[in-house]
Amino acid sequence: MTQLNLIANAQNNIDLHLTPIKGEDVITEAGIFKLISESEYSHLYINTANVKNAVAELNEILKPLQDKQTGREISYQILERIDATISITIDSDEMGATAEITAAQGGKHLSAKAILTSAQKAGVKKGFSKEELIKLAQLAAKEKPNNHVTLQIASGKLAVNGKDAEIKPLVESAQSRILRPKKREDGSVDMRDLGDIICVTVGEPIAKKVPLTEGKQGYTVTATLLPPEPGNDIPLVSGEGTAISPSNQNILLSEKVGLPKVIANGMAVDEIYKIKNVTVATGNINFTGSVIIDGDVNDGMKVIASGDVTVGGFVESATIEAGGDVTISGGIIGKKHDIEKTKVTDVAMSVSINAKGNIYAKYCQYAEISCSKDVRIENQLLHSILNIQGGLKVGTEEKSNGKLIGGYIKAGTFVSAGIVGATAGSNTVIHFEHEMIKFKELMEDIEERYKFDSEKTTELKAATNKLRKLPKDKVNPEILAKVISTYQFHAKRMGELLLEKEALEQSTLEYMENVYIEATEKLHHGVQLIIDNFNDRTRREYGPSRMVYNERKIHINPLVNT
Repeated sequence: MTQLNLIANAQNNIDLHLTPIKGEDVITEAGIFKLISESEYSHLYINTANVKNAVAELNEILKPLQDKQTGREISYQILERIDATISITIDSDEMGATAEITAAQGGKHLSAKAILTSAQKAGVKKGFSKEELIKLAQLAAKEKPNNHVTLQIASGKLAVNGKDAEIKPLVESAQSRILRPKKREDGSVDMRDLGDIICVTVGEPIAKKVPLTEGKQGYTVTATLLPPEPGNDIPLVSGEGTAISPSNQNILLSEKVGLPKVIANGMAVDEIYKIKNVTVATGNINFTGSVIIDGDVNDGMKVIASGDVTVGGFVESATIEAGGDVTISGGIIGKKHDIEKTKVTDVAMSVSINAKGNIYAKYCQYAEISCSKDVRIENQLLHSILNIQGGLKVGTEEKSNGKLIGGYIKAGTFVSAGIVGATAGSNTVIHFEHEMIKFKELMEDIEERYKFDSEKTTELKAATNKLRKLPKDKVNPEILAKVISTYQFHAKRMGELLLEKEALEQSTLEYMENVYIEATEKLHHGVQLIIDNFNDRTRREYGPSRMVYNERKIHINPLVNT
């Protein structure tokens, strides 16, 4: 019987030793593979070619032998110790590098240092993770022979863009005070007590500019530097009654005693008029500056101020006009005047609030409100007429959870509330008109200019053709050149106007598709959206929904994650 042995050689690999003995047994490749699998060398690399060669040579030797006769010994290296190998891949954006290790087959494992060296040779220069290098080395050492282990071993770092400059008030405004009313000793709040008057003195710092930052540089794993984008700068604006500090250009100082007021990129200081209530006894107020009213504005009274108007109590059937913000801690309580006209746009209310800034109130009913910016009514807005350039939010600062019932609202950007409309079917009309009027005026201007240039082009073309038909000796070259030049000017401008018209049409469409009515809880029957020539209303009750314009239709889409 032929004898088989696996014996280590000088290279620490394994040879197959065969002693051919003629007999009935047959040595096959499968038998040798079985011998290997049952041996202590089963994890080594098998040289299958040498296994085939060994079997072939054995059979050749056995052929001429007599029974039980022994032939010459055969020796083939069939098992090899293979070291672990590594391949490095760098991402196309060079922001990551990955190592793939083929586990050793009885040979040497790769150390973390060896992995690092291989990566460096492949072009990876920065962003190595020591922890991941060690982890990969350990995983590969434990992995089954010839299996693959892959791990990201280096990461680039994105540049961190700089922060924009910002303006931070150093004092409270009257509005911020009223939105955070004075606390009583028991922890409750007194909505009628505005606390001490917010008053700054001459030379007092009232705002500071936090300069922009340049950002932090990034890099790729190949050590290419990624420059950051610096933040955007803004100027510190000194409004009326303020000045930039001569010793620090980032500090804004008050130049007079008065009420601090936030403006775009800065602050102003208004003169202050403070009064407990506005009644028949006090008379109407007309003040150049800001007005603070601790209590109420009574029925029939009027408050006019060039600055902010801050009311600690209620406004009842009164008129308020402000060059800044109007902030009402209590509510706006009005009533509808009895008139013959029936259109919602014709209804007259007993309360009129007009502000060039923002308007805030706890609640509002039967009021006319006009505002150049945004309006926020905290609890509910009932049967009122609003004309606002910005957006309307009915709810808290954090969430639209108030009620909007009835009325006619002209808005600029959005209308958002918890509940919009009512079960009684009160009509709630919301018209996004302001920007559309501007767009139409711009379009009319473009079309007017285009018509003018078109007519001029036609006239000049006819003149050019007429001049060219004349005999050469009758044509003044200078006049012809001037006519042609003027014709080309108007023709060029027609092309520019067509592009301008196209851009305006796109801007108009984008605006129309971005305005919306939002109900975070319930959208009732009878809520109407109007934008341009498109007009539609709800005909049933919906859950959290948003009314929008898209593809020449008004859609009602469900809201998720409200």
